[in-house]
Amino acid sequence: MAFTARLAGAGIICLVALTTPIQAATPIGKVYSKSGSPSASGPGGNRNLDAGSAVYEDDKIVTGGGNVQIVFVDETKLVVGPNSTLVVDRFLLRGGNRAGKFSVAALRGTFRFIIGHSAKNAYDIKTTNATIGIRGTAFDFTSGRATLVAVHVGRVNMCAYGKCESIDDHCGVGRAANNHVAELAGRAKGQAVRSLPYILNQSALAKPFRVDTSSCRSVATLYQNFFGGGSQGGHGAAPENHGPRDNGGDEGGYGG
Repeated sequence: MAFTARLAGAGIICLVALTTPIQAATPIGKVYSKSGSPSASGPGGNRNLDAGSAVYEDDKIVTGGGNVQIVFVDETKLVVGPNSTLVVDRFLLRGGNRAGKFSVAALRGTFRFIIGHSAKNAYDIKTTNATIGIRGTAFDFTSGRATLVAVHVGRVNMCAYGKCESIDDHCGVGRAANNHVAELAGRAKGQAVRSLPYILNQSALAKPFRVDTSSCRSVATLYQNFFGGGSQGGHGAAPENHGPRDNGGDEGGYGG
């Protein structure tokens, strides 16, 4: 009788272990740094995200007023900015910590994406009204009534409404909105650049998530000087501010 009871108890424990989402799922990344109170829901359960927290395929990430900076196992780096929501749709891991398929759905907000060791054609980014195919390595983008993308290194293909535009580096800027997709220039480009928060000031980001934004900051300065900068005010683009030294920036990361 005692043996039967122990066997039944062991069966219950095994069943619980097999059906606990956080044990059944395999982490595909970790939070490197965060501000505010970002959270995630998905295979790992509903949870707050802190430095070192695991990220899983199918996680829905919500930031509120802060941000979360994630390093995936293939060294891809992702910033989910303030008041933003993103779903990691698919992460199919192959050998050598490379993704055969890496798909995210940016539902709303502002983001930075820096690709890792996976093949460029493995990445697929969907926004509310566009898809971004990656042919480069680092860019900022938004998702909302319009999709904006500003490319710092490399190139992206931005597709929407049955049309695609190739957006090049050194601050090529594209927009998809109102049944139209186009590469921007002049005043429209300046306005777009100034709406991407990490171009003008990267102090909220840990060092591995910062890139050279000087080309885009020059665009913002020209826009300010020649067009007055709209409602942004001020005198010229904000200076590059790398902020205080990162303390604890490398905790919980998959390398730098």
